[in-house]
Amino acid sequence: MTTRRKELSQALAAGSCLIDSSSTPQSNLKSVLLARLNKYYSCLNTASSSVNESSSLEVVQLTIANEALAVIETVQRLVDINPDGLKKENEELLLGTRDLSQLRTLLSITFRWGIEALSMHVVSSLPSTSSATPVGSRIIDLTSTPDDYKYLSDMLDRLLALVFPGGVQERMSVTLITETLLHKHATDLMKPAIILGWLPKSLTTESIVPVDHVRPLIMRLLTILSPAEAIMALGNVMSSINSIVHVRRTCGYLLSKQLLRPEGVRGLCAAVFGDAENIDETQLEKLQHIARVLSTPPSGMKVEEYFSTVAPRILGLLKDENHPAYKRAAAFTLSQMLSVEDSPAAIAVLTSLHGPILRETEKDSGDPQNPHSAADVDDTLTTLTILIANSDPSPNLIQTVLSPVIAVLYAHLYRLDALKTSDPFLKESVQGLLLTWSKIVSLPEAIKALSSILEDSENVSNVNPERLSLFTPEDLKQADESGELEPNSNILNLYPDPRHFVGFLKSINRSDVLSDFFVHLLEAYRNSRKRAEDNPLKTLLYLQMIIQIQTVMSEGSSASEIFKRPTQVLEFVRQALDTPPSLDTSSIKNQERRPQLEIGSNNHLGDDGDPDEGSDSADSDDELPDSERYTADDEMTETAINLLLSLLEANKDLSARTEPSLNDIFSLLEHHALNGPEAVRNVAREARMVMTVRLAGETSVPTNNNSNKTSSDNEARETYQQALKLLQDPILPVRAHGLLLLRQLVSPKSPPLDPALLPAIQEIFFQSVHDDDSYIFLNAVQGLVALVDRTDGAVLKKLVSEYTKGLDSIQGSTMAQQEVDVRVRMGEALSSVIRQCGDALSIHGSVIIPSLWKVIRSSHTPTTLKTSSLSLLADCQGTHSLSLLPYFVDLSEGMNDLLQVEMVTYESRKDEMATGTPAPTIDQNPTSTNPKFPPLRRAALHLLSVLFQGTIRQIYDSSFGISLFSFDLVRRLRITLSYISGTDEDILVRVMAREALEQLNQLEQAAIGL
Repeated sequence: MTTRRKELSQALAAGSCLIDSSSTPQSNLKSVLLARLNKYYSCLNTASSSVNESSSLEVVQLTIANEALAVIETVQRLVDINPDGLKKENEELLLGTRDLSQLRTLLSITFRWGIEALSMHVVSSLPSTSSATPVGSRIIDLTSTPDDYKYLSDMLDRLLALVFPGGVQERMSVTLITETLLHKHATDLMKPAIILGWLPKSLTTESIVPVDHVRPLIMRLLTILSPAEAIMALGNVMSSINSIVHVRRTCGYLLSKQLLRPEGVRGLCAAVFGDAENIDETQLEKLQHIARVLSTPPSGMKVEEYFSTVAPRILGLLKDENHPAYKRAAAFTLSQMLSVEDSPAAIAVLTSLHGPILRETEKDSGDPQNPHSAADVDDTLTTLTILIANSDPSPNLIQTVLSPVIAVLYAHLYRLDALKTSDPFLKESVQGLLLTWSKIVSLPEAIKALSSILEDSENVSNVNPERLSLFTPEDLKQADESGELEPNSNILNLYPDPRHFVGFLKSINRSDVLSDFFVHLLEAYRNSRKRAEDNPLKTLLYLQMIIQIQTVMSEGSSASEIFKRPTQVLEFVRQALDTPPSLDTSSIKNQERRPQLEIGSNNHLGDDGDPDEGSDSADSDDELPDSERYTADDEMTETAINLLLSLLEANKDLSARTEPSLNDIFSLLEHHALNGPEAVRNVAREARMVMTVRLAGETSVPTNNNSNKTSSDNEARETYQQALKLLQDPILPVRAHGLLLLRQLVSPKSPPLDPALLPAIQEIFFQSVHDDDSYIFLNAVQGLVALVDRTDGAVLKKLVSEYTKGLDSIQGSTMAQQEVDVRVRMGEALSSVIRQCGDALSIHGSVIIPSLWKVIRSSHTPTTLKTSSLSLLADCQGTHSLSLLPYFVDLSEGMNDLLQVEMVTYESRKDEMATGTPAPTIDQNPTSTNPKFPPLRRAALHLLSVLFQGTIRQIYDSSFGISLFSFDLVRRLRITLSYISGTDEDILVRVMAREALEQLNQLEQAAIGL
């Protein structure tokens, strides 16, 4: 064995004595440690130290820490190979796994009992800025502070020498000991180094002076560590001794230096969240900590310079797909920086974000078709999308980051729309950003940004107008074939393209922006005509825009003040609603005969109209799948109705009493609420509701003669007024709460209500039944149930009339699917009313049952509604069986006849099933009058079953029901049910027929007394 290896083995053996745990356990820790020291000295064959039983435990621990460091120094000297003087024997000095574990333990002892203990003594002697009162009293021996300071300085120098044996300018040791120091004990090493190395002069004494040579070593050490490790170590130092002023300031300074490193921002995130892949740790406290650190410039550095350095690196984190937490932290930090308008941080972020595309726009402004670098815009677009998606919803943030580049984003959208091979995802992203911006931006800011698209273009067109005069007949023919000579074609290549730009204005769905921008265009066109020096193509661009908006919005209306006064806006809305393409000339003329809007009238959704008018307006195309397509005319209608809603919201006093044109608009909205696409139907119903509520509020204004009113009456009227106010709110949950207040107002537990208010409440409930929102629909149904008792059945009669009217005429066979859906919803409301009536149904049976029976017998009624009517009759039987008593025999025989005539056997369908052609279903043909659909037979069997069950109960209770079913009727029913149960094509019909047959057997047994 060589001398160096022998020395290494002896050092490791001695070190094992210091951590020996194999000896007999003792209760006295000091005795154990003294025993280890004696064993350690014996192993080295050296004299023992002056430490003995009279020494304190802290002194014994410090001695062991010092000896442990000595062992580490010896091992480091032996295994650290200088690359300039390699020797063969040195290469054989390798450490095993057990040796490395022992050395790590010795390092831990060195820092725990040596560095940390001495650091606490030194820190305790320094003045603290903390206001916290220490727990318990602690006596500090200030006379030992100089010795502790010197001891700590020596140990720190020895530890740093392990990393830099030749000093700050020489090489760094490359051993496992060095690696352990850097990656496991960086915080423990920096804490005493910062305390001693950056000691201010105010704390200097003759025996305590700053260790200046430590500073460059620590600075070099921080450059060796990764930013994440350095930031984590400095953060731990600051948090552990934050009360010492110079430590806190030094750590802050060194942290800021780390942030300015190329990977400093990423290192901060790694220190806070960890550097694991796909981590998604986004606690608010951590996000706020990162934002606070990055938003604080270091002292001595210009604020603008700091943020201009940090901002691009924060933006770069937004594209880190491997660390979602980093992306979230970057977005949160940027949102905090941008929250203060015109601050240095906000300016730096916006410059880094918008700078590339805005500079390209200035250089390439001569080409409106490609005014910027597509690559720069794509990159900025990606960054903007990620920033908005990962930030909390903030209108200010969206407006701040998008408003300056709206012109560029629109130009990019125009370029993508012009290219047939453009990326659809990219196009959708641009549209999403523009629409998001348009939803939250204020009206002045929106007009300013949209105007910049028109005003910032130096060259409105890159086509010479004289080219038009040089067209040859062949050129004109080619232009006509290519569509260049169409009225809406952009033959002069104007930018922005008027048709495309107006389409963009429509897509943002902001009626206030559209109307104000229209007025802005009118003023710009007027001013441009007055100034002779203006570019004539710019004037032409304004004119084209005005024509496009007029064509799309007002059907040729050219009044310049159309959007300024309510009367003209209402006239515009009336024209837009009065000429939909789905209405023919006769239906338009019949609008003059429609009744005006009055509370308590039948003028709500589903009113009776002229049968001829209904048949004329219906078309076979209504049954086609594409009849619900959302066309440009539908979008025009929706925009007009939205404008009407905005106008009603802005003018709280506007109603049919102050503006008679609202009566015509109310009637015109009925067609769109029934037959328009879903988007149009929703806004049309909302507009009708607002107009109804608005008029109801005026008709219910209390008079001056209210001295006789009780407090409950006044309270009910206040609730009524509050509900009407909420029902006019554009937010759906608010409207739903208003309807809930009305329902509570008419509930049976509420005090008596002024009868003058009931017609308006009834009208509101009837219109709310048509709403697609389940909460509103159910509250309306419950409100109608409560009104049945208050109005002596008038509500029930009206509900039955609304459900059954016109179904027994030719109008029933020409109904569109939407109208069938409305009737089914009315049937659901009627079902709830029937079930809530209870025994009172016997009073109203003569109103409900004949009307439903008439619907079932009509050949014009869609099968869907026949099935619904049968279900309603079953509800009547289940609620109060005596209500069907006068019609018992007719219903039973009618169901028997229906089952006999409309049954479809398996044999009759065998040929069709062999061809593999599926049979049409009622879901595919909801408006069909074909009575062969299985749901109709199922409903008939269900009605028979409840009739049988009710009769059986009556027989057992009072023997009253024995005479209801004659033996001849029972025999015919048995034959029909038996045949259906074995031959019908629908398995559910066969099962229901067998169940009804069993109930019929039970009925016979009950009749004979079994």
